Amino acid sequence: MAHRLVLLALTALSTGIFAQRPSGGQRPSGGAPGMDNRPKIGVVYGSVEDQGSGAPIEFATISIVAFDENKVITGGVTDAKGRFRITEIPIGRFRAQVGFMGYTSIEINDIRLNPRGGIEQNLGTIRLEPNVQALEAAEVVEQRSTLEMMIDRKVFRVGDDLNSAGSNATELLRNVPSIDVDIDGNLSLRGSGNVTILIDGRPSGMTGSATQSLLEQIPASSIDRVEIITSPTAKYDPEGVAGILNIILKKDKLEGKNGQVSVTWGTQENHSGSFNGNIRGQQFNLSLNAGWNQRNGFRRGDSEREQAFGGELAGGYDSLSVLTSNSFSDNLRSSWNFKTNLDWTPSPQTTWNIGLRTNQGSSSGIEDVQNQETWSTDAVGGFTRYGLSDNQNASADIDLGFEHKYGERHVLQAFARWSQRTNTAHDSLWQDLPNTALDPAYLSNANLNDGSNWNATLQLDYEKPLDNDGKLELGYKSILRESNEDQQFWQRDSARVPFVQAYDFRYREDIHAAYITWGRKFGAWGVQVGGRGETVFTTAELQGDSTDIAAALAQLGGTDATFVNDYTSFYPSANLSYTVDDRNQWVLSYNRRVNRPRGRQVNPFVDNADPRNLRYGNPFLLPEYTDGLEFGHQLTTKALTVTTSLFYKTTRDVIRRFIEVDDMGIAYRTYVNLARQTNSGLEVVAMWRKGRSLQLRINGSIYHQKTDGSNLAPDLGNNGFQGSAGYQVSALLKGGWKVQLNGRYRAPSRYTQGTFQGYISHSAAVSRDFYDGKVKGSLRVSDILDQQQWSYTSEGADFFQDGTFKRQSRFIYATVTWSFGKLEPGQRGRGRGGYGGGNGGSFDGGEF
Repeated sequence: MAHRLVLLALTALSTGIFAQRPSGGQRPSGGAPGMDNRPKIGVVYGSVEDQGSGAPIEFATISIVAFDENKVITGGVTDAKGRFRITEIPIGRFRAQVGFMGYTSIEINDIRLNPRGGIEQNLGTIRLEPNVQALEAAEVVEQRSTLEMMIDRKVFRVGDDLNSAGSNATELLRNVPSIDVDIDGNLSLRGSGNVTILIDGRPSGMTGSATQSLLEQIPASSIDRVEIITSPTAKYDPEGVAGILNIILKKDKLEGKNGQVSVTWGTQENHSGSFNGNIRGQQFNLSLNAGWNQRNGFRRGDSEREQAFGGELAGGYDSLSVLTSNSFSDNLRSSWNFKTNLDWTPSPQTTWNIGLRTNQGSSSGIEDVQNQETWSTDAVGGFTRYGLSDNQNASADIDLGFEHKYGERHVLQAFARWSQRTNTAHDSLWQDLPNTALDPAYLSNANLNDGSNWNATLQLDYEKPLDNDGKLELGYKSILRESNEDQQFWQRDSARVPFVQAYDFRYREDIHAAYITWGRKFGAWGVQVGGRGETVFTTAELQGDSTDIAAALAQLGGTDATFVNDYTSFYPSANLSYTVDDRNQWVLSYNRRVNRPRGRQVNPFVDNADPRNLRYGNPFLLPEYTDGLEFGHQLTTKALTVTTSLFYKTTRDVIRRFIEVDDMGIAYRTYVNLARQTNSGLEVVAMWRKGRSLQLRINGSIYHQKTDGSNLAPDLGNNGFQGSAGYQVSALLKGGWKVQLNGRYRAPSRYTQGTFQGYISHSAAVSRDFYDGKVKGSLRVSDILDQQQWSYTSEGADFFQDGTFKRQSRFIYATVTWSFGKLEPGQRGRGRGGYGGGNGGSFDGGEF
């Protein structure tokens, strides 16, 4: 696949159709009489933003025109932060024409560039006004696209997505292209579950299930946008082999006071409420976000496992058992969160920022599992298991940020964060054992888990502009994290004899990293290269009763209660782009990423909740490394935008779940490192608009995955295609009614030890504004046809299992939102909104 990508790139070069990612770059000059003889030493720079919201406008065009005739001399486009810088302008007198699709263009007159008056001119902040047009059969109002596609990322804006009303962050991500969310809320990107989640451009400090719990506690109404970055530069943490999801929370940039209150009622006791407020002055900005969320629903499942003893299923075995399992559970989850952020801008060059976020969550559930086992020897056995679960968690983050601007694109930033989380889980189970030939001899058991973890982050970033629209970036980052799990397993057998196993598991990881990136332009070409070096120290330790620790180590095949894994790694990155015009943009990128094992992946504590299916982690896991190559193209016209990506990734020491079944028919589920995996595929996202009354978005991806697990077993692995697709239709009707339909399809796929059968689902929503837009009402239905379910197969050397799980997914939500307050443009310049604040912190996408 790699040689095909290179061949395609060379073919494209020969036909001259490459284009460069816009970041203040220049277009071919049109030329005016006499201009070619003047020194090209002039520079014009500034920024472009939305007049109403203050949001930066990317890809706005700036044309430098001869003052006394309509000849375009040169020009450029804005970057992700709305900034532009146009160099090599001949000295003279000019006009600047600024515009973007959907906005009213403006013209800035009498720009004079000469040695006496100055060869550089700052045009300041240019504010464009939305161009509202009257269309047939529709009343048209201002509406931003829900999806903005850029050459290095996709930006999903929440504000106009009707299916986000009353939902949380996890539910919102189901509507985002390229993202898949499974039955348990686990995220995957292009088929990989190793995704880094950032909040406001910064890691949350939580990992694994803690991150999943945090996303469920964030109301979608407090989210401004979600950025999907599949090929980050060396500037960013290398974790997340599939890429990065950056969730940006709302934070207004205009002066004044404003707020929003939202209340949602849902069927089956699924309710939520949220508040967002902002107070901004010339020097201070205070933002508040608070939310409450409750989710209730059932989960049911059916599975059947065939187990051969003494041989293979195909024949030659001594006996065969068939275990049939039917389960039903009901779970109620509730949470609330609070976030506040204060920015102080004592001067236009300096900004201080302090932020606090806290979350509280709880869940409780009941479970009923019926197991029936039959043998080829005519023996019959079985039992019914009843369970109660209770989980309490709390987390808090404290941030401190600083930014100083020495000049245009010349910035020093510092950031520090302290995060802490506590979790208490209590699972109790009882088993009803009939008088059968097979008696597991268990009557009751309980798993008790008291856990806590903390995370400290310190980061320093420096950016300096260079000639030819280039830049140099330097940075250092240290992350110290530790988790402690106090775990107990209590069991009473049929003779009512109690058995207790308990130990503490401590995991410590220290990461120290430094990076450098350099980039510049060579005419229409853009180049950026970088590297990141990291040294990592990890220690896992079992503490407690020596007998219990010995039993846990025996399960893993080891004897040492302390596991040490220190390593040093280097992560290079490179980007190459080329620009022909504003319609076509091309980019070729390479990077290296890592997936570090942690959390339940490395915790050896055995989960005995189901005595026939035991689960435990593997502290011997190694990190997995991925090298990725991506070739992207974006076509932009007045009504159509299409982004196409070809990608190829190869991974070594692949971390995967692994199942083994022993001679007693007990399944052991843990994590292992497989030798290697390759992924290669195509992803396409297309968005079409008809004025501002109709928008259609379709997306699809197909990729080939090959996994080699021969380091564990000769025939272990998979080789096949996977894929997904989705659509969204948004329409603005007469009377101000908005309608939106969403659909999602995930194709069948094959994995290392089994298959997944795929699924399809559809959602719909309708909304309308009242009282001049101050009140908004919406109604949405998730999974209209109740089709969302997970069917799978698993197989090993002497077992085969198939099953289906269905989590309740069809709900009706009614939401009322009240917006109040008024914001006005500020009267003075200020910094970029604080480090790690609502603008996404330093997450600038690595412009060239």
